[in-house]
Amino acid sequence: MPLMREFGSLERERLGAGVTPLEYQRWLDLKGQIGRSFVKSREAGLQAIGGREGKERPTRLRVEYRNREHLLESVVPNLQPAGFFVATPFAAEVGVTFLMRVSLEEEGEVADVPVVVATSIAQGAHTLSTMSMGMSVKILKPSRAQGPGISKLFAATLDEELGLDA
Repeated sequence: MPLMREFGSLERERLGAGVTPLEYQRWLDLKGQIGRSFVKSREAGLQAIGGREGKERPTRLRVEYRNREHLLESVVPNLQPAGFFVATPFAAEVGVTFLMRVSLEEEGEVADVPVVVATSIAQGAHTLSTMSMGMSVKILKPSRAQGPGISKLFAATLDEELGLDA
């Protein structure tokens, strides 16, 4: 039962205030363990722990950058609409959506950014231009409430370049 309690706690955080990348990885691990332990078929297991992918609410993943310059350095210019690189200890599957809570440590600014994983970089897949594990995420169409906060985070980048000018 301790696994179920831990999973339930992480599930509430995942959909509420958000989880760090390490907590998200633990949630994925527990989700897999619970599905295998308590249900015989994969389909029934998925239904028992939150439904099929795409039907559940996106995870709020909390990521932090030291300051605006570090965030802007993470922008990936060849993603349209624009996106940014997030260093994580796991490689999320391409197409997974997150509500990314981005915070700037020095400025104290926070914004929720709806994103989808465009590329994942797993351990051992390093190249000269990619020196850490993580994922590149594309910014999805933000709500009216999210747009101004995202624009403020990316103050030195034009909204048109971020794909927020629609």
